[in-house]
Amino acid sequence: MRQIVLQPDGKLAVYSTVVDDLVMYDATLDEVADEAADFARETASRNATPEQTAERIKRAHETARRNAAHVLAGEPHRAYKHPLSWQDIEAMSATEADPC
Repeated sequence: MRQIVLQPDGKLAVYSTVVDDLVMYDATLDEVADEAADFARETASRNATPEQTAERIKRAHETARRNAAHVLAGEPHRAYKHPLSWQDIEAMSATEADPC
């Protein structure tokens, strides 16, 4: 799963639970939406029709735009059931860096 997070400087980042790390940072709303569409394109099923793939890409773009707008408005709970904050990501990174 990927989740859009607000950075302290007001820009957006995308955190992936698959790699447990940021896959994008210092991004705008449009960049986040475009990245989501690209990811949907790259991970589309080979068995999908071109129409199905196009619809998946369109939905991914629209969902990312909507979720990013909620995050930017200070309402990440409207986009995610358990929204991550920048502080959460920093804490996870600190825990991984310190194995003790």
